[in-house]
Amino acid sequence: MVILALVNAYVFVWNEDGLFSGMGSLQATAIEGRKGPLPPRAAPVENACGGDPVRIFEGLEDLIRLDTSLRGGATLRLALLSVGTPGEHIDELEAAVRSKVDLGLLGGSGAPLRIAADRDGGVHALEIELAEGRVLQACRTEDGFEVRNLQHPHRADVEVLSFELGDDADLASAVIEAGEKSELATVLGETLASDVDLLTEVRPHDKLEVMVEKRYLGRHFHRYGSVLAVAFRGAVRRVAYYQYKPPGQDPAFFDSDGHPVERAMLRSPVSYFPVGRGSRGLLPPSVEIIEGRLGSIYRLPEGTPLVAIGDGTIVDAGETRKEGRFFDLQLHDGTIARYCHLGRFIGNIEEGARLSTGEIVGLSGHSGRTPNDRLRLELWVERDGVLSTIDPLRLTGEGQARAARVGMPIAPDDRERFDEDITPQRRALKAARR
Repeated sequence: MVILALVNAYVFVWNEDGLFSGMGSLQATAIEGRKGPLPPRAAPVENACGGDPVRIFEGLEDLIRLDTSLRGGATLRLALLSVGTPGEHIDELEAAVRSKVDLGLLGGSGAPLRIAADRDGGVHALEIELAEGRVLQACRTEDGFEVRNLQHPHRADVEVLSFELGDDADLASAVIEAGEKSELATVLGETLASDVDLLTEVRPHDKLEVMVEKRYLGRHFHRYGSVLAVAFRGAVRRVAYYQYKPPGQDPAFFDSDGHPVERAMLRSPVSYFPVGRGSRGLLPPSVEIIEGRLGSIYRLPEGTPLVAIGDGTIVDAGETRKEGRFFDLQLHDGTIARYCHLGRFIGNIEEGARLSTGEIVGLSGHSGRTPNDRLRLELWVERDGVLSTIDPLRLTGEGQARAARVGMPIAPDDRERFDEDITPQRRALKAARR
């Protein structure tokens, strides 16, 4: 009888596919009629040059977008190393870029650097914004890198856009159907990440309005700039953000009552990505219990970008037979977030490294003891000198369970100016509603 009890305990409790592995699941966002699992992401492409005269990343939406800069004396090589680019790829890129610009002039220039990479770290497209209207770009062909140096008059417009999700509940599809680029969906996912997980908490016919900057090089659309205001009106929740610059501070998002919208933890450690048509939607996280430890399971396609759920410091990182590639991120309140089963790390994931909320830290995979591509996230707190796991679905909690807000509300003596400044944004979003 003892042996039988132990077997049952393994099957129904500790086994990662057992009964309690689904405990705490919410209703899935998978839509009836969508078939098949999500395919792996960020596979290498043979030819990354799509032919668009300005948009070097056009057609590369499935690759990993990484943003860094050449600040603080960083050379192109150091910047590429910081996002995990293999050395041989850097050598090839440097040789190609050198034909158009002196690499010594790039180092420490502070120029933004944007990259599209595959899940193994190979760079397929690169863009360095040297100055307003001047951009250096490189894209991979079958024979090497094609490099171009663009210089056009720069223009920035502000537009108010409105979207309604279709039956597939995929924001990227709705954005494309409205005549915009799918990257806007990623921008919105990052902007709303404190309050809404646009992969699992959206439903058909949810609506969004956004006031966003659109940047042009000459007559050609180049990329989306700053989001000035955004409203999400969904079946799960409704939020509205307005960008405002308090005196002596950097611009930040506030709600209509003047409270900061950033929270100590994001709703999800998974960065938004477009879900291809015909694929099954992403499921909300479920609870898994292994050896008495609680963890939330995110079933993901291999190569999905993972982000830091909050500001903090790496206190441990490595690889074990059980957890696979893992790291522990200690947040400012002492909570430790453990990420397990990563396919690979991105950036400086080692003890002592500091991470910022929303920073891409790695890609999902199936390292360690797991039969699926996924992420296991554990939350640890110290109680009476002992570390123990807590409910990992705290990230998706409601009411008092929500993560605390970060920052100070608008000061009383600045409230009148705040209300005046956001009034045009509120009116514009309201006028855009369908």
